[in-house]
Amino acid sequence: MKNMKNEITEAQLLLNQEVVVTSHMSRFTGRRGIVTGIMADGRTLDVTLDGVGDVFLDVTLVREVRGVVGGVLAGEQSLGPDANSVLPHNRL
Repeated sequence: MKNMKNEITEAQLLLNQEVVVTSHMSRFTGRRGIVTGIMADGRTLDVTLDGVGDVFLDVTLVREVRGVVGGVLAGEQSLGPDANSVLPHNRL
């Protein structure tokens, strides 16, 4: 049996993050909100949706919103010129 206390779940990664409802199985499809809590089952998120309020959604119905920075989807964080220079794909 796996030790569940040491494993970070997808729901835990979404805590305090902005999400968008992506599943058409939900009447809230397309709405954005902030994950404010995780229920005891470890799958159900307490989400404060814009224009709706608090709702409970299964983790499979949402995805994390990533910001757009300078017209590019934010992904890898810049570590600065010195740190970036030691990354394998940045070496000369």
